[in-house]
Amino acid sequence: MSVAKTLPRNRPLQRRQPDPLRRRAAAVRWAIVIGLVVVLEATTRTGMIDRTLMVPPSEILIRLASIVLTEQFGVDAARTITTILTAFSIGMVLGIPLGVFLWRVPAAGRILEPFIVTGYAMPTLLFYPVLLAVMGLNAGPIILIAASMSLVPIALTTMVALNSIKPILHKLANSVNASPTQYYLKVLLPAATPLVFPGVKLGFIYAVIGTIAMEFILAAQGIGFRAGFYYRELNTADMWAYIAVVVVLSVLVNSILTRLEKRIRRDML
Repeated sequence: MSVAKTLPRNRPLQRRQPDPLRRRAAAVRWAIVIGLVVVLEATTRTGMIDRTLMVPPSEILIRLASIVLTEQFGVDAARTITTILTAFSIGMVLGIPLGVFLWRVPAAGRILEPFIVTGYAMPTLLFYPVLLAVMGLNAGPIILIAASMSLVPIALTTMVALNSIKPILHKLANSVNASPTQYYLKVLLPAATPLVFPGVKLGFIYAVIGTIAMEFILAAQGIGFRAGFYYRELNTADMWAYIAVVVVLSVLVNSILTRLEKRIRRDML
């Protein structure tokens, strides 16, 4: 008997009714954002906030519109996005197998988990000078640090997700003589994915943070570097324009990942 025939099929998608509470929460969030922008515009225009600290949001928007059309912005954005995606991909490729290994070999999990948790709490940015001396001034050290920051939450949530799978599913796979491939792909993967995804989402956020932070400190290219460059040049308007780019990028990616997470949870839980 095939395990695919035994396991229940996914239920057909049902059209969800609009949630009034969710709409109200979204309206309140937008009201908070608009209110903050209005307050910042007023306080910067009236001089309550010094221009060396911040310029009016309307001025930031104008600078942003002119910056995104330049070739320099395209080069910086391509460098930052490539670094983030590379670091996140490494974190995924290494983190998920590591989480499966820690779940599959409980003794290894008990031994290695404290080291991994310590690495999670450790500011890996401190290793940048060493990596810079070894790998040179290129994207390598940034990718390595951002990947290590991304790997840990992915590995830990994978291990926790696999430990949380109901024992009945393991017994069901054994009862139908599922092959290892069927066991992993048709039982473990669907059951663990909804719980693994928050770690994947967190891993991507850490890849963004690691990349932007390292570029800001010592890189020679990228959005983070450009924000740091204008900070050191006391060009507040352009610095905030690049910070706005990072904020917009983070909100956009977080929105996409949140929608994807909701879709996965709705389909698989």
